[in-house]
Amino acid sequence: MYALDEHTVLRRYTRRNVPDEEVAIIQLVRANGFPTPEVISHTGPDLVLERVDGPTMRADLERDVSKLATHATTLAELHRRLHAIAAPPWLEPIGPGDAVLHLDLHPENVLMGTRGPQVIDWANARRGHWADDVAQTVVILAGALVPEPIAAAVPVFVEAFLARFERGEVRAHLDAAIARRTRDVNLTEEEKDAARRVTIS
Repeated sequence: MYALDEHTVLRRYTRRNVPDEEVAIIQLVRANGFPTPEVISHTGPDLVLERVDGPTMRADLERDVSKLATHATTLAELHRRLHAIAAPPWLEPIGPGDAVLHLDLHPENVLMGTRGPQVIDWANARRGHWADDVAQTVVILAGALVPEPIAAAVPVFVEAFLARFERGEVRAHLDAAIARRTRDVNLTEEEKDAARRVTIS
């Protein structure tokens, strides 16, 4: 990501052009009132987006762990707002369900902007059941390899996040979320093993 000026940033894809579906889903969720930066333009591998000034939710937590419960609640609310949006028929499904799913909605993809939290990185967006998305976030968070003192705070954050959802429903979608995570070619074997150990009690 590169800052172009005080209003815009550039995201440049290295292996492909900007997918039309990614642009379309950003535009769709924005049209439904969901907080995400506006697409200014896209040409070839270049995606120009509205600039959001502020740290990621993760960086904000690392600076002040007292915000853990507040940020966990904010992340859960972002999920709820997103899943209330009906997915368009052209959005690729991952299973039954008609909600818009982000599938990478965790604190590093939430910018704490001056106008409130803004969700970024829609490359994995799909259609499916809301619990698919929540379970994916749990796997990403609980399976993350992070240093102390952050590592000790992760289970607390996950529990606070999960408390906002029907736990049994999320648990039923956990195995599929782990399978998706471990198919990610960008993960190390250690990270994949960590994902396989994630459970929901």
